[in-house]
Amino acid sequence: MSSVQITTQVSTEQLLHGVASLPAAELDQFVAKVLALRAKLRAPSLSEQEAQLLKQINQGLATQQLQRFTELDHKRQDETLSELEHQELLALIAQMEQLNAVRIQSLAQLAMLRQVSLTTLMNNLGIKAPDYA
Repeated sequence: MSSVQITTQVSTEQLLHGVASLPAAELDQFVAKVLALRAKLRAPSLSEQEAQLLKQINQGLATQQLQRFTELDHKRQDETLSELEHQELLALIAQMEQLNAVRIQSLAQLAMLRQVSLTTLMNNLGIKAPDYA
């Protein structure tokens, strides 16, 4: 079993257990950072263009925005959403869609740059297509 040096030695199982207790939004950000780290370790000499594309691929909403989205989505499901909250939810969805569009475009550009298929690139980076795709 591998260990990670933090301030004390923690086994990967202990680290995984700690990560499992993160709220969903923070877990998403943590995963994005781990994927970026893994990509960096696999290709330690990234060009500036590759680094910029990876940054765009891993860009997401801020933790507070993700939490607010979750709150509003629950209210939408419960049918207790006010008109103002509905507009706020639509704005967050639009922001998420914009980030996803940039992410997909950046993935495609990085795949072309590395001369691999999009599927191969996503597998290399540990990115899975959403279930609905």
